[in-house]
Amino acid sequence: MAAHLFAAIDVGSFELEMGIYETTSRNGLREIDHLRHVISLGRDTYHTGKISYHLVDEMCQVLEEFAQVMKSYQVEDYRAYATSAMREAKNSQIILEQIRVRTGLTVQIISNSEQRLLTYKALAVADDEFDRNIRKGTAILDVGFGSMQISLFDEKLLVSTENLPLGVLRIGELLKNVSSTAEGTRRIIGEMVESELSNYQKMYLEERRIKHVIGTGENIMYLFRYEDGGKPL
Repeated sequence: MAAHLFAAIDVGSFELEMGIYETTSRNGLREIDHLRHVISLGRDTYHTGKISYHLVDEMCQVLEEFAQVMKSYQVEDYRAYATSAMREAKNSQIILEQIRVRTGLTVQIISNSEQRLLTYKALAVADDEFDRNIRKGTAILDVGFGSMQISLFDEKLLVSTENLPLGVLRIGELLKNVSSTAEGTRRIIGEMVESELSNYQKMYLEERRIKHVIGTGENIMYLFRYEDGGKPL
């Protein structure tokens, strides 16, 4: 029973992550290590349009450490993907070359569509009920630091998908220079979210019934407030 080791690296808007996975014919896929480093690449991109040199330097140092860990595990193959922060940065190609030269890793910037497809595949593998749920109206909310994607499935088909500028980090950058109290800031964020979701509802949900909602991303709870024992507002 030969075991194969594979690494997956995510260069995200707020953190760098790497998972080391073992695959065998008997046990399938098993995660054997997971590394994470918080680095706010999106803060630079969403504010200035570029990723600053000191963050590029920090990112390369972390990715070089990831490469050393891969070597220690004798990883046979890897994939390294970058998402919205790198995708929107004007100096992204220079950064990718810096990463290649300094770490030996090849990072691929994936489009929003490719990123969502990977999310759908991961859900289908992880959730035994996924195939059954998308037979009837299902909304998938993928909440990231840069944006939120809403995808509607019905009759097992993807009927619509929309990317909304409601990422936690992006909203934070938009409000960075707004002078307000904590309560005022919450109200402004609420109005921003309500406005985007209201427009989305008018465009896509007037004649469609949603029976299931699947939330993904560590920031999903930022979009909900609770009162009366858990009723979402």
